[in-house]
Amino acid sequence: MSVSQARSRHLHRIVALGATLMLAASMSACSALKSESSSSASAPHTIAPGKTLTVSTSFYPIQYLAEAIGGKRVKVSTVTPSNVEPHDFELSGKETAELGKADLIAYVPGFQPSLDKAVKEIGSGPTVVDLSKPANLVHHEGVEHEHEHGEKATDGASASATATAQASEAEHDEHGHDEHGHEHSHAEGEEGHDGDLDPHFWLDPDRMIKVAEALEASFAQIDPANANDYKAGLDKLKTALTNLDNQYKQGLTSCQHKTFITSHAAFGYMAERYGLTQASISGIDPETEPSPAEMANIKSVVEKTGVKTIFTEELVSDAPAKAIAAETGAETSVLSPLESKPEQGDYTDAMTTNLGRLKTAMVCK
Repeated sequence: MSVSQARSRHLHRIVALGATLMLAASMSACSALKSESSSSASAPHTIAPGKTLTVSTSFYPIQYLAEAIGGKRVKVSTVTPSNVEPHDFELSGKETAELGKADLIAYVPGFQPSLDKAVKEIGSGPTVVDLSKPANLVHHEGVEHEHEHGEKATDGASASATATAQASEAEHDEHGHDEHGHEHSHAEGEEGHDGDLDPHFWLDPDRMIKVAEALEASFAQIDPANANDYKAGLDKLKTALTNLDNQYKQGLTSCQHKTFITSHAAFGYMAERYGLTQASISGIDPETEPSPAEMANIKSVVEKTGVKTIFTEELVSDAPAKAIAAETGAETSVLSPLESKPEQGDYTDAMTTNLGRLKTAMVCK
């Protein structure tokens, strides 16, 4: 081999080695960048030690949970003012800006379109907690319910469209015909039906516990320094909600009626939890004016079941309920959907009042 050939081969080896080293360095840098990016993406949003956790909630029941869990460690606000119907509440630009300053936003997507829009406009910043997932929302409206008798209820306007058949059948079963093995879905909660998901999870204490657990986990992640306090708050809250659930189970076990009549279909989860049938004048949205057919359905429920109480609520018109009561000889009473903070007491107080009124209306022992 000539001297020039040896020098050429040696030079090629140096170039190849340099290229290999550069490639290795490049791969190492890319790997480090990827690792840093991945670490950054998975890192929880946290607040500085000693800082008060600020929480913005969409409406009262979530505010109640946040305050009970957080206690003095959190500053809780709600975007829906007291005595305002939350379904169609509109946020102003200023209110949206204030919402963006919170450390955490807890809400139910789909319940308040204005809030859904505001959360999208805010973008990154606050930790946003979607409570529809732990609440396990289902459909309680627009049901097309196939009964074992062979008939089919098909009006999708509201839950009240199937109330007549379901309520009368439920009362029929209650009076001694269960031996035939006839079962009904009193809460109209089957998957796959038309209609929106029912957001009113808070009227079921068991679902409230599931949502509270999700909130506590989010609080502890954002403010780990006070995680023990949040756990203690959750434990105390769960005890109160479990006691409330047991009161409902015991109070609604032995009743002359299993049907209750409401202004709008807010009590589907309650009905599902305690084996009741909700017959509503309007659907999920209380602002929807009931049709003549819906009014006629409720009159038929009163006549066929013998239920003599039609429940109204605080934040919507009681005119339809009073009109039906006047025509059927029924009476009206308030059953709170707890969409706003009670004038007296808190969530458990209002739920206890609701239980007493349900027991009176359904003639429970």
